[in-house]
Amino acid sequence: MRLKPWIWPAAAALVALAALVVGLLIVDRLGERAIAQQQTAMAGAARDYFVAFARDEGVRALADTLNRHAQVGAADGFRYALEDQSGRMLAGADVVSSLDAPDAGWRTVTEPDSSPRRLWRVLAQPLGGGYTLIVAEDLAARDALRAAVFRGSALAILIAALGAAAAGFGLNAVLLRRTRAIAHTAERIAGGDLSARAPVRPKGDVFDDLGASMNVMLGRIEELMTGMRTVADSIAHDLRSPLTRMKGALVRAADPHAPEAVRLQALDDAHAEADTVLATLNALLDIAHAESGLSRENMQRIDVAALVLNIAELFGPVIEDAGQALVTQAPNIPVLARAHPDLLRQAVGNLLHNAVIHAGPGATVVVRVEDAGAGRARICVADDGPGVPPEHLGRVQERFVRLEASRTTPGSGLGLALVAACAKLHGGRLVLGDNRPGLVAALELSDQRS
Repeated sequence: MRLKPWIWPAAAALVALAALVVGLLIVDRLGERAIAQQQTAMAGAARDYFVAFARDEGVRALADTLNRHAQVGAADGFRYALEDQSGRMLAGADVVSSLDAPDAGWRTVTEPDSSPRRLWRVLAQPLGGGYTLIVAEDLAARDALRAAVFRGSALAILIAALGAAAAGFGLNAVLLRRTRAIAHTAERIAGGDLSARAPVRPKGDVFDDLGASMNVMLGRIEELMTGMRTVADSIAHDLRSPLTRMKGALVRAADPHAPEAVRLQALDDAHAEADTVLATLNALLDIAHAESGLSRENMQRIDVAALVLNIAELFGPVIEDAGQALVTQAPNIPVLARAHPDLLRQAVGNLLHNAVIHAGPGATVVVRVEDAGAGRARICVADDGPGVPPEHLGRVQERFVRLEASRTTPGSGLGLALVAACAKLHGGRLVLGDNRPGLVAALELSDQRS
């Protein structure tokens, strides 16, 4: 069963009211105890004072003092009287003479003929020589003081409670407004609007920090979703042609009336197209593996210069067959950096393969390794071929991007995308620039352990 919307505010109000009542009762009891202790202390101090006064100045001087006190009156509720050994009042307040004083200690008595009934706390203190000091406290004055303290405390608690309630409602309104804004953003995201972002103020609070973190996450999600759509579209576009050609080749190979040579050639063509499809899918898997960060587990400290020179040596015959020249430049000492050896080999191989394919005959391919210090390395592959137009230097790092000039050469448009993913895995980046003429590709590695 679903609770009514007003149940929770009503329950909160009842709890607050109960807390207020309990608080007032506690304040009243504590105030009563504090006032009783204070009045008792005052009475004891007055008794001790008058006893000492009588001892030092004499009973006659004490009587004069008590008479003056009775004439002036006292707002503290205390009255004093002096009696002889027969119980006759010699000085002090007349009301005290009507009270039944105890033989020892304090006693609460009722004032005779009082309406409404008036209670007094009375103490009889012997002074010597048959004289007795009577100290009487009017409990009505104590009750009035207690009521004043209670009213003041109640007013203070009420003001505090109202202030707390107002602050609570205000804070609740702010929290609801901020959370609703974030919830609205989440609803837009759930509805398919990946561009939605949580509102963030320049100088904000924890909600702005939460919104900023959420926006970073949403941006990454949007980037990944956009990338997935792009990859899906590109895969469908780029694999359609080789699959169509492979199907045509298989149809030719399955034709029983075709000559044996034609059928064998068709099988070779189908095999080549299958290799193209597999190469594309493997490249996509390598990119996904690098971008996921899982390959960091296999990273180790290696000599980057030795690895790059080894790859360049393997490509030497290929570059020579393409009518190009290879130049390698590396320090004479090891260039140490933390890297994934297999991915780094593939990335350097992709850069050299691009240079072989696109630089053209007569070009010079330069492979250079630089020690950037602090566990960082820089691998450059440059050529003096036609290069890449400046406006396309960033775009060619995306998946399946092939410029018009390279449409006639084999490839899937994933080579530089894998190099960029490898650079990101290593905490670096792939920087493409104009070699004037030609293209220079710089793969930067950083010794990150996060």
